[in-house]
Amino acid sequence: MTSLIVKTAGRALTPFILLSGLYVASFGFLSPGGGFQGGILLASGVILIMVTHGSKEVHRLAENIDWFETFGALTFLIVGLAGLLLGGYLFSNLLPDTPLMCIVLDIVIALKVFVGITAVFVYFFGMGVKEC
Repeated sequence: MTSLIVKTAGRALTPFILLSGLYVASFGFLSPGGGFQGGILLASGVILIMVTHGSKEVHRLAENIDWFETFGALTFLIVGLAGLLLGGYLFSNLLPDTPLMCIVLDIVIALKVFVGITAVFVYFFGMGVKEC
């Protein structure tokens, strides 16, 4: 994309999209939303930057996306196993009077969804990228 207006609008909207994604993922246990919806919002913010700024951003993101996928999977596994070891069953709430496990799991699920959707888009976008 070579339009200055499109690049500026994409750069201006992205922080608000990412912030709303973090909000939906963090407070999904209180209202409709959660990890999946928050992850989709986070991915849409990154996708907006990739669409408006071209292939340079796609290649830079593709180098680091495997680390996020691994981190999300390991965190999800550790949270589940911690509940099994300390609470007696998988994903048990370690602090019974708090929604801590819901918040942690929503954020981890948001990370996994974010990385998955972004990876698919990086793959498809990278197949048809033309240098701007």
